[in-house]
Parts: sequence; C-alpha cells; structure tokens
Amino acid sequence: MPRVKSTLKILHLDIETAPTNCYTWSLFPNRINIGDIVEPGYTLCWAAMWEGERNVQFSSIYRDGEEQMVSKVHALLEEADAVVHYYGTNFDIPTLNREFIKLGLEPPSHYYQIDLIKVVRKNFKFASNKLDFVCQQLGLGAKTHHKGMELWHKCMDRNPRAWKTMERYNKQDVKLLHRLYHKLLPWIHIHPNVGLYRDDPTRPTCSTCGSTNVVAKGTQFNARAASYKRWKCNSCGTPLRSRNKLNKNNENVLVRTP
Repeated sequence: MPRVKSTLKILHLDIETAPTNCYTWSLFPNRINIGDIVEPGYTLCWAAMWEGERNVQFSSIYRDGEEQMVSKVHALLEEADAVVHYYGTNFDIPTLNREFIKLGLEPPSHYYQIDLIKVVRKNFKFASNKLDFVCQQLGLGAKTHHKGMELWHKCMDRNPRAWKTMERYNKQDVKLLHRLYHKLLPWIHIHPNVGLYRDDPTRPTCSTCGSTNVVAKGTQFNARAASYKRWKCNSCGTPLRSRNKLNKNNENVLVRTP
C-alpha cells in the first residue's frame, strides 16, 4: 500500500480500574453519600500500543506501584499526537487525568481523541455497542474470558495468577481496539488529518490513513454553491475532497441572502 512518511503518532490505549468500595442499605440505592465510601476506585493497570508497532506495553499498580504506573502512561500521552480508545472520552482519559493531578503531574501536551464508541454509535445500529460484541460481529476476535468481578477482587488482593489473567485481558482489549480502528477508518470523521504530518506535500494523500493510492471521483458541491474536487482512497475506503475550492466561474449560481 503506497504511503507517504508521516510523523503522526497514534497511541491505542485501554485502562482497568478498581471499583469504589462503599456501604449501602439496598441493592438498588438511589444515592450513596460521601460518608458511605470506604475506598474510592483507582486505576489498576493500563495497556497501550503505538500504531505501526506490534508490542503492547503494560503497567500495573501490582508490578510497578502507583507512581511509576501513572508516570509511564503520562509519558506516553505526552508523546502522542492522537489517542484511540473506546469510551475513553468519558472514562479512561478523565480517570487518568485524576491520577495525574493527584500525583502533581501537569496536563500532557495536546492530543486528539479518537473515541471509537462515538464512531460506532453515530454510523451503525448494532444490537449492543460493547467493544466485545462489535468486534465479534465484525469478525475481529473477542475479549479474554475471565470470571467477572472475581478477577478484580483477586487483583486487589494481589493474587499473582489473577494478575496474569488481568494482563492478558487488558492487552487483548488493546489488540481488539487496534483491529477495530482499522476496520472503522473510513467512517472516522473526527480523525486528525494525516496529510498535515507528511514529509512529501506534493502527492495527494488520504487524510485518514496516509495512503497515496487515491483516485479522483468527480466534483462535490455543497449547499452554498462551492465546489471541490472529490477523491476516494483505494487503501482504506475513505471518501475525500480537496481542501480548497475549485476555480470555477459560478457567477450565475445564486445563493440565498443571509
């Protein structure tokens, strides 16, 4: 697949957390008071993989301790241009930000967030939007099987066998995330423009995957009478258009007065 060299660094990331330990009078509490919290939830571990690499990195509170585990993922986010996750906008990233500020770390440098659950919800109607279900429906594999909450309890008790399972589980989630990202590429409208990070600005480049295997597909007109050259990426399937308007004489095309 022809590509131009790109400096865009994309990180695939998933975290696992411990549940909040609290007292409750009911199995269906409407509200839990602050005073009923025995121990707030915390980050147990994380797994991450750079786009273009095969190695899945892993760090846990069990193996590295809290400070080192948090510092390692902070360094990765500092280096990343974009982060791929699943429900990470509302969960993974805010959870990690909490860990950062608790340790006195500054916010990482800006990175784009590519939350694949938003792509799934916007474009498709699956029976479930859970990562495991969507990946199985698309033939991408399944999550690592485990015994449910029992695994989390044993990890919190520092059980070595449980931690081996948790590491496999966390790493498998990142592998699924990576496969789903490539499957969804032509549907990701929020993807940062890879063409802006290219070394060769002279060749038409797919803004999503960086391929130069793109073909012209006529002209696109918008609702305000502007026209653009239309393209299609033969590598990932993304529909594209030129950034600048075509130099055509549209003086006889009238538009509605604002």
